[in-house]
Amino acid sequence: MALSVFWFLPTHGDGHYLGTAEGARPVDHSYLQQIAQAADRLGFGGVLIPTGRSCEDAWLVAASLIPVTQRLRFLVALRPGVISPTQAARQAATLDRLSNGRALFNLVTGGDPEELAGDGVFLDHTERYAESAEFTRIWRRVLEGETVDYQGDYVQVRGARLMFKPVQQPRPPLWFGGSSPVAQDLAAEQVDVYLTWGEPPALVKEKIEQVRAKAAAQGRQVRFGIRLHVIVRETNSEAWQAAERLISHLDDATIAKAQAALARTDSVGQQRMSALHQGRRDRLEISPNHRAICGIG
Repeated sequence: MALSVFWFLPTHGDGHYLGTAEGARPVDHSYLQQIAQAADRLGFGGVLIPTGRSCEDAWLVAASLIPVTQRLRFLVALRPGVISPTQAARQAATLDRLSNGRALFNLVTGGDPEELAGDGVFLDHTERYAESAEFTRIWRRVLEGETVDYQGDYVQVRGARLMFKPVQQPRPPLWFGGSSPVAQDLAAEQVDVYLTWGEPPALVKEKIEQVRAKAAAQGRQVRFGIRLHVIVRETNSEAWQAAERLISHLDDATIAKAQAALARTDSVGQQRMSALHQGRRDRLEISPNHRAICGIG
């Protein structure tokens, strides 16, 4: 079984602790370049570039790092609802050509109604996934060289096509993460790599089996990935001490604020992660050597 390990570009800033500005550093290009070049030299498969209003733009960051890396691949967020699928296909093909086939794309539907409203998206959870499905059908077909006419409930195009092909054929790979039934249906139909949060192994196994079965029903196979924050030390004791230091500056007010922000999201994946610990410090270890910190800072 082939395994590829990716790193992460902290385009919202970086630091030694969660939930505090102490020991933090702002985003600057020099630091992002250092991380990208280190990941490139060490042989990582690529880097995830996050998206959201608290982050620098993922596409511009990726483009800026192409000339200072050689093999590193860039997993860039693709956002249905805020751009046309045809324009997104042109951008994707351009990024793939400029990087000589190092572009990957991560379909992100969003989950925070407040942030989505700021981007002009007012669809509910189910509607967003329906729109994402229509968007992705067009995006894939245009990148694969078709001239596309499509009349959907949310997206319509006529004569959509691409003049300049991507390097990767038939198109750059599409990644995606979503835990709800409608998200799994989208993954089964259209994506190449399905991503999950680092939940307890039994829950991850269940999701993988569900997506694999839905993809098989459509005559497709999907690869899988998992997003984890890994703490590596010489001993278990040292690793747990490092984990404790990571959250040592979190206070109850910061945790409550994070929980309130998660309460307004309709992301099933985020809700599942938050439910694992319910914002309580004494419930962070969710399986052996596995601590859940998403949603507490």
